[in-house]
Amino acid sequence: MTKLKIRLNRKGINPIITILLLAIPLIAIGGIILTWMSLQERAGHAVQIQSVRFEESTITIYVQNTGKGTVILDSLYIDNDKFILSKENCVVASEETTTVKETQTAEITINRGYQNEICIKVICKDGTYNEADWKPMQ
Repeated sequence: MTKLKIRLNRKGINPIITILLLAIPLIAIGGIILTWMSLQERAGHAVQIQSVRFEESTITIYVQNTGKGTVILDSLYIDNDKFILSKENCVVASEETTTVKETQTAEITINRGYQNEICIKVICKDGTYNEADWKPMQ
């Protein structure tokens, strides 16, 4: 009979590999928690572009908060042009602000005229957005 010799490897796991094996699950769990918290923050938020008024040198966009809670308007895209929303170009309930409470409507004025159909996208600070195509009446 032959005796089997088992050679034991007395080396442990490399410390760098050990750190990676411990860090990767922690990073993944952190990412899941961050995603969940982000979704919870904006759950129920919704905005809708109610109407658009085209004038010769300006465009006025009416955006209503149709969801739960308060939203803060952040930016506006008209086709590929980005506009940062601020107190200077946004009015809510006769007050110059970008904060829109439930059921309130913001009036956003952009000093630029448009003659053709455009795509308008309104984005809130929490990521909530609404997008629609609008065409001036002729």
